[in-house]
Amino acid sequence: MQGQSWVVDSEEKADLFCQYVKEQAAENTHRIYQIKYGSRSNKQSNALHLMFREVATAMNDAGYHQPHPWKPELEIFYSEESVKHLFFQPIIKALYDKERTSDLETKELSEASNHMLDALAKHTGIVIQFPHALRNI
Repeated sequence: MQGQSWVVDSEEKADLFCQYVKEQAAENTHRIYQIKYGSRSNKQSNALHLMFREVATAMNDAGYHQPHPWKPELEIFYSEESVKHLFFQPIIKALYDKERTSDLETKELSEASNHMLDALAKHTGIVIQFPHALRNI
């Protein structure tokens, strides 16, 4: 579904959104409004995925690769998604019994990120700095 999104985090923004809905109704414009609860900001999500990309790049640069499931001698480079699925999601499952990163509260996101980066350093010697946008959450 494409369209606009509204972040309603104040009474003023709620009033503006209600005004928008009324204007659309007056124009007989067909709309579907969907409620989505935000667990973290876009800035935090972007920082999390930046961390995944940085980990993937550092692991690839250090010579770490994934074996291909059917042909182990083939090496598959790490990606943002593979870091998320192979390293981060098992951590959040073990720590918080959550499957999706979008279900994490901001404190959990920070703790799980620290845990992953500590494990990365311990097991590979690769040290990645926590993305600045995640440090202050």
